[in-house]
Amino acid sequence: MSDGRLRGEVIDAGPCPYLPERRFHVFHAIDRVDGGLYRILLDNRFRRNGAMVYTTMCPGCDACLPLRVPVRDFAPRRDQRRVLRRNADLALSWHARGCDPEREALWRRYQAAVHQDAEDASPERFMAEDGGVPGGELHARDRDGRLLGVAMCDVVGDAWSSVYCYWEPAEEARGLGTYMALAEIAEAARRGLRWWYPGYWVPGCAKMAYKARFRPAQVLRDGVWTAMDSGEAPT
Repeated sequence: MSDGRLRGEVIDAGPCPYLPERRFHVFHAIDRVDGGLYRILLDNRFRRNGAMVYTTMCPGCDACLPLRVPVRDFAPRRDQRRVLRRNADLALSWHARGCDPEREALWRRYQAAVHQDAEDASPERFMAEDGGVPGGELHARDRDGRLLGVAMCDVVGDAWSSVYCYWEPAEEARGLGTYMALAEIAEAARRGLRWWYPGYWVPGCAKMAYKARFRPAQVLRDGVWTAMDSGEAPT
């Protein structure tokens, strides 16, 4: 990075994963991004995927809206409290990023069942590489010691940022995706952090709707964080 500007390139990343009949373009930063810079970038529409730090840059489309939740003000909804009770038997622990056989097997079961993606490529680079951004993983295990959920997270300054979460698809009734998000918020609160960043929220995209259920929430529009309107949140 020179002159205070972040160098990078715009990439056509293929079909949009959120909205039909659109292409997904991202600005990929080629400068090294440490934790301090990434904290600033979180408030400028950037996210991290493995070692790649990027922001969406799709011609004629600004549907991807960054979301954040003030940790101190968060209060779980009734359905989220039910999820917490349903998973009261789980034990949470903090770990360094990595890809061992246990995590890879869970990852593959999750990808095949939830995303219908059984690709042969190893997820090791995505799971272990962080591009220099500090953080780690929350693991959830049942009483038998089985790994049921992994939340990959960045922790920078006063912010906790979700990177990716995968969980045991055979335990769908537990609501593990919601549970791991709640666990992230609780851990951020325990550490005295101010914000939880779950990533982009895309109105009209069903698979992203869950993010708006963590309230109160703020949405970044035109460079300004504003409170999410009550009518925007799913029931």
